[in-house]
Amino acid sequence: MKTLLAALLLSASLSFAAPPPAGAPGPGPMAGKGQLSPFGQDGDRHAERERRMRMMMVVGMADAMSLSDADALKLAERIKAFDERRRPLRESMRESMKALKAAADGDAAALPNVDQHIAKILDGRAQLAALDREMVTSVSRDLPPQKRAQLALFLAKFHREAMRGHDGDGDHGRRGQWRHGRW
Repeated sequence: MKTLLAALLLSASLSFAAPPPAGAPGPGPMAGKGQLSPFGQDGDRHAERERRMRMMMVVGMADAMSLSDADALKLAERIKAFDERRRPLRESMRESMKALKAAADGDAAALPNVDQHIAKILDGRAQLAALDREMVTSVSRDLPPQKRAQLALFLAKFHREAMRGHDGDGDHGRRGQWRHGRW
C-alpha cells in the first residue's frame, strides 16, 4: 500500500512541477484571473484539480479500508468512470454560475436567463448527488460490512473537508467563498 501511495504522490508532484510542453504558448496576461489563456488554461486547471481530488480520494479510501495495491488500482478505475460522468455536469454548472455572476453584476443580457441558470445549477447538484450514491453503491457492492462502514466514514470526512476548501496541503483559503458572492 505504501508503494502505491508513494507512486501516486510522486506522479502528482511531477505533474505540478513539469514545464509546459515545448512550443506551447505561455499563459496569457490574464491567466489566473478567471480568464482563458490562448490554449485553454482554465479548462486544464479544472481537469487537473479533478484528477488531483480523485487521486486523494482513492489514496484515502485505500488507506481507510487497508486495500492492496491491486485493489486500489481497481478502485481508481471505478471512480474515474464516475468522474467522467460528472465532468459535463460540473462544466454546465460552472457556465451557469458565470452567467449568474454576470447578471448579479448588472449585465442586462444575462438578466432574462437568471431563473433558467438557477434551475440548471440546482438540477446539476441533484444529479451529482445521484452519481455519488451510485458510485458508493458500486464501490461498496462486494465489500463486507466493516469495509463499507470504513468507506462511508472516510467519504463523509473527505467531503466535509472538500466543502471547507481543504485540499490536503493545509490551504483553507477558499473557506467562506460563498459568503463573498461565490459558490
